[in-house]
Amino acid sequence: MIRIYLDWNIISSLKKPEFNELKEFIEKHKKYLQFPYSPAHFTDLMKSYQPGNDLFYDDLETLEYLSEKHLIRWGEKGIEPLFATPKEYFETEKNKDDIFEQMDVEKVFQELEDSFDDLGIGNLGSAIKSLLQLQPTGIEITKENEKTLKNMFPNLKPESSMWDLMKDIGPFSKKLLTDGEYYKDFRKSISESGFKLDSNSGNWDYKEVVSNIDKFLESFGTKMTYLDYVESSLKYQKNRQNYHEFFTTAYLLLDMIGYKTDKLPKQSDNMQNIQADGEHSFYGGHCDYFVAIDKKLRIKSQVLYSEFNVPTIVLHPSELISELEKVIDSSAKEDILGEVISFCNPENLVESHPLSDENEIETYAYILPKFYFNYFNYVIQSIIEKDNIIAFTFRKAFKNYSRFIYFTEPERLIDSIVETFGGYEKHDVEELKRKFVYEDENIVFEWRFEDGIIRLQKEEDTKRPILNYIIYLNEKNSA
Repeated sequence: MIRIYLDWNIISSLKKPEFNELKEFIEKHKKYLQFPYSPAHFTDLMKSYQPGNDLFYDDLETLEYLSEKHLIRWGEKGIEPLFATPKEYFETEKNKDDIFEQMDVEKVFQELEDSFDDLGIGNLGSAIKSLLQLQPTGIEITKENEKTLKNMFPNLKPESSMWDLMKDIGPFSKKLLTDGEYYKDFRKSISESGFKLDSNSGNWDYKEVVSNIDKFLESFGTKMTYLDYVESSLKYQKNRQNYHEFFTTAYLLLDMIGYKTDKLPKQSDNMQNIQADGEHSFYGGHCDYFVAIDKKLRIKSQVLYSEFNVPTIVLHPSELISELEKVIDSSAKEDILGEVISFCNPENLVESHPLSDENEIETYAYILPKFYFNYFNYVIQSIIEKDNIIAFTFRKAFKNYSRFIYFTEPERLIDSIVETFGGYEKHDVEELKRKFVYEDENIVFEWRFEDGIIRLQKEEDTKRPILNYIIYLNEKNSA
């Protein structure tokens, strides 16, 4: 399946007349397409949540129609492809605790104290609090940073303790996230300190943005690069940084230093809008296409995808249909060999291993001009001269952040290939499909012909489906 991540603005706009063509295209080709949803979609959706708000439930229905059960989220062990409908996910979201209550240090330590009492440990919470009250912040207040620090932590003084600072972090974080004017003032104070990109930065080619920012930082007198700043902003966190936090922090930092800044024009807009955009961009990097209406979101995504070598294609919704028409596989498969040979075009070659003393088999890897059977994106051609065999192995290779497939992908792939080549009874297909997808059995779908064999099986290491065409080059080898 072709994986497409739609920004929330597109999903909520599908009910508008100007999106009818896109909606009809999706309906026609939906079995080939996959539209994962993420927590970032619910960050946007929940803004309109009120019991009895029909528009909210209309949008929830649209999200469920598009995404089915394909949820993608960042979890404790990394990226998680999960099965849950948006309605099921909504049930967990609507009762979620306010995150800012978890930033109330006094409340957190009181709950900690209560927990220690239950365990019979005594006043351990109070002891930790006392140690924090004795520890200095380590922050030096100067004329240059006094205004900014006062804006962030109004109670901060030279003699403040780490406990005093921790009490201020919660209110500062809440105000920064929820108060749009406060965030814009904070961003402005960074700019006024001289930390502002050239006004022409909006015209930079997206491939040159990070290197140009590095040059700016060098001229500013710092020895740190843009990515160094991203890393330094994460070094004090409790847990080891991960690529999710690194990416979303990099996205936010682009806005803070003045590259394609979000104007936040609505009264309800705030820093969470930018955070949500960064999340959408991150999850979009796990898909073949990331589609967004907002031009700044698209360009900032292109900047980061380019910097982190993520080949996800970024599109405006008006470009999606023409792009998908190029890559959807709707061929009748009447001349399979001719079509496969056409894929092995020198222009599509990405890797080659000719015959040598070390290589008895010639192998050539080609990127496919379309998603073969609406799933595979690479083919490996192997020429085995001693056996007079030529083989074509179709694979799904991920060059973006994604390293997973959903169960529905091999299910629909099996259906499509069996429908094309026939030869299996329906009830047999369902049982074999179940074992292929959900069990660790080495199930092989096979079709034998006079000139060769077709096999659909699982790759040994990744357990993903691979499709092999083995062609005999003379009658002797077909025996």
